[in-house]
Amino acid sequence: MAALQHLQAATPGMPEWTPVHWLGLLSGDAIVVIAEADGEVAGYAVASLLRIPGEVVAELEAIVVASSHRRNGLGNGLLRYLLTEAQAAGAIRLMLEVRTGNGAAQALYRGLGFQEEGLRRRYYRDPVEDAMLMSLQFPQETVAEEKGPE
Repeated sequence: MAALQHLQAATPGMPEWTPVHWLGLLSGDAIVVIAEADGEVAGYAVASLLRIPGEVVAELEAIVVASSHRRNGLGNGLLRYLLTEAQAAGAIRLMLEVRTGNGAAQALYRGLGFQEEGLRRRYYRDPVEDAMLMSLQFPQETVAEEKGPE
């Protein structure tokens, strides 16, 4: 957990989660994907699973890549793996918020099929910025109804 906290603290614009927040997230219903390089954490992605009657929805809590590992596809790989794990956990979609000024993250999300759903005004602090709401609907398997004897 300390390596994840350190990486998050070293990433501009990321919220500073307390150890209590980390423990609550990691001990709850969450998916955590960690990438290592040279014996160190190079990046991670965390999503919580929200179980509401009749469906499961995943919410991206954070995706962080160390500055020395950016622009080489690591964020894309982390997110793709997280999407696979969320689907395997029964999620019907993954939703997220992203800073309106974070064009690189928006491009990553759009490239994977995320759609813009709305805006939360003044959602972020330090600096104050709007949040774009995005989501990706997972394909649902359809089960053909078996026909009985007529």
